[in-house]
Amino acid sequence: MEYLFENPIPLLMVGIVLLTFSGVLYFTTRSIGSFLACVIIAVLTISALVMEQIVYTPREQVEVALAGITNAAEENDMQRVLSYLSPTATRTRSMVEKLMPIIDVQQANIISDIDITLDNEKNPTHATARFDGIFHGKHKSGMPGGGKFPVEVELVLDEHRWLIEDFHSDRDFEAEAAKLRN
Repeated sequence: MEYLFENPIPLLMVGIVLLTFSGVLYFTTRSIGSFLACVIIAVLTISALVMEQIVYTPREQVEVALAGITNAAEENDMQRVLSYLSPTATRTRSMVEKLMPIIDVQQANIISDIDITLDNEKNPTHATARFDGIFHGKHKSGMPGGGKFPVEVELVLDEHRWLIEDFHSDRDFEAEAAKLRN
């Protein structure tokens, strides 16, 4: 059932097919019943599409959290970046507090599909997101750096929003920043 709320295409396709059949039936018979069927199918399809836009599944909430932190990083807003981190994310928090003052972030984006694994499909409290990221920044000394790399982010549900607990990458960002200083 969650799949229907994560992707509007199946809802739209079923609605179009049913509306086409009922439209053909109406134009052949010109009966009130077939006209009402067209109206009901159109209303139900539109209602389902509106509902799909209103309801956020846990996976979509994780995507919103990841988009929020990348936007905050691109705006070089350290306080907003820190607001996306869990209180238990001490390693990540210290890295952000160490690097953001000396790096001017120019680009921080997710460039692939996000593979999200939830600990419990019905009532998740932890999630793991895997994706390819791209980062470009400039050290305050003027030296540019960055690149594309795989990222794994662990998130925890804190009341009503997902917060980043930890992340892993094949890049050591602190070492990369140290290289830029020289």
